[in-house]
Amino acid sequence: MSAPNPNAVIPPPRPPLPAGPVSGKRLPYGVTALAVAGLALLLALGSAVFAWRAIDQAKDAKQVALAGRGEPAAPATPTAQESLPSSSLSEEPAAAAGPTDPVEPAGTGEPAPLDERTVYTPKYEKQSLTLKARECTTMYADLDEPRANVASTGYDLAVRGDCGSTPAYVSLGDGVQGSDSGTTSSTPQDCAEQIRTAPLGEANVPVRKGVVLCLTTSFAAANERGDDQRMVLVEITGVADDGAVTLKATAWNIPR
Repeated sequence: MSAPNPNAVIPPPRPPLPAGPVSGKRLPYGVTALAVAGLALLLALGSAVFAWRAIDQAKDAKQVALAGRGEPAAPATPTAQESLPSSSLSEEPAAAAGPTDPVEPAGTGEPAPLDERTVYTPKYEKQSLTLKARECTTMYADLDEPRANVASTGYDLAVRGDCGSTPAYVSLGDGVQGSDSGTTSSTPQDCAEQIRTAPLGEANVPVRKGVVLCLTTSFAAANERGDDQRMVLVEITGVADDGAVTLKATAWNIPR
């Protein structure tokens, strides 16, 4: 082994490396720049949202102020749902309609009271009817039309022929009100007054020429068929030997 050379130059010691993190690597420059740009974009979006909310609140405040002064406010901007066409919005099915009550015919209830203010309209005038009620038989008449020899249900007037010791008589049907105090010149108002003050009730009227009856036809029957009730003036104009009874009738419609 050779001895060290006393004339050799000894290099100076290297300076110590700068202190750094014990572990980890420094991020590349490109990644840092991208992170900064993303943060800036988020801040810009936040500012835009804040500005949009401020503008919207200003519009709302303007509308409130205009409404307070009585001025028409500008229409609000439609929402996303309102701007969609009506066909795209879901609609709830309409509730099924329940059964409806049947419509009652006009004039239901009780008949209107008859007085001097009642306005009657003519139905027919001096119609002649012949009811041939033989011995112990009955013939019925409908005075709404008028018609002789109708069914025994729903009639207005009936003639019963002589039957033994019972002479022929006239009777009224169900719901028919009348009086035998009428005259050939009685008006509807006169008849209404006679029915009010001198009613027949269920009494029978002997058949004889010259008898004049005032009567009102059945209100219930007229209402059932949707027709007017009638005021009728009936005169017995003849009684034949065979029992045939001739009537002359004039009728007016009673207002409903």
